[in-house]
Amino acid sequence: MFKDIPGKKFKDFSEVKSKIDYLTDKVAGKNKGIVDIPLVLSIYSKDTPDLTLVDLPGITRIALKGSD
Repeated sequence: MFKDIPGKKFKDFSEVKSKIDYLTDKVAGKNKGIVDIPLVLSIYSKDTPDLTLVDLPGITRIALKGSD
């Protein structure tokens, strides 16, 4: 479940990947600008322990004024 898409459950991980790409473009723009807004994804399973993962990607480009 994505915080930005309430009530919708995803069971196909290829669809999850597509939604991550979509939400990244929505938040950071098509040029993948640097923003401080997190994407929140909750994964539930009765067969796994509780676990929190935080992805802290490295900055791979220099932010330019006027870029999205």
